[in-house]
Amino acid sequence: MSMDRSYRSIGLFLVMLIPLWTMGCSRTFRGNVVQPNPLVAPNDTLRDSEEILIVTGDMELNLPTITRSWDGGEIHQSKRYPLHNAASFTVVSRDRLRFHVQIEHKWLEWADLSTWEAHLVDDTGRRYQPEALERVQPRHVVQMWDYETRTAIRDRFGDIVYVVRDGHRRRAPLGSLSVFRGKGDFVFYSRDIFTPRIKRLTLILERPTTAFAFTWSFADESSGDRVVPTIRRIDLASVPAASRQL
Repeated sequence: MSMDRSYRSIGLFLVMLIPLWTMGCSRTFRGNVVQPNPLVAPNDTLRDSEEILIVTGDMELNLPTITRSWDGGEIHQSKRYPLHNAASFTVVSRDRLRFHVQIEHKWLEWADLSTWEAHLVDDTGRRYQPEALERVQPRHVVQMWDYETRTAIRDRFGDIVYVVRDGHRRRAPLGSLSVFRGKGDFVFYSRDIFTPRIKRLTLILERPTTAFAFTWSFADESSGDRVVPTIRRIDLASVPAASRQL
């Protein structure tokens, strides 16, 4: 009897664990901007929105940045490379919107916009599916840099006081960084999809573990609402001047 109870307990424990193993971890990166409604205050040429930029990072993507110049050389420190994910839209007509999207990632599949699920939601909760994905342009971006490793002499506080010119003893290969930049246009079509009465639009791009939410809120200029673009930045890093883009 005790053996049967033990097996039943183990079996129940395994059944309870299976859903935990199958559950995935999802992250949503958000960016937003407040601007006039393009139909109320159009630009001189096109009815374009402000661009929303969401900057993310990857622990495997780093670039050296100059932290200090030293007799005949420079001291570099690795910083996270900024991945620029952006979206803006053009009001083609009241029935048609064109969203210009860019996704950057270390993997080509993720930078390919055709692998993302997209939909649009307005302030009333209406949801739209894209009619088409056009002008898909994945691009491979490579940056390379040359460096050498020298011996640093430090004082008792850990500060560098002298650098030995012995880089020839430890030959280092060229450093490199490779990312993919995917661009494309999501086209949405529906009767009166965009009117002067629209207060908010949110473009959502989704994959099983990651999502981006770009939100445009439309201010009423007559009420004195401030037009304030905001940028969501995560793991920002600067690109060194010594690197070159191929």
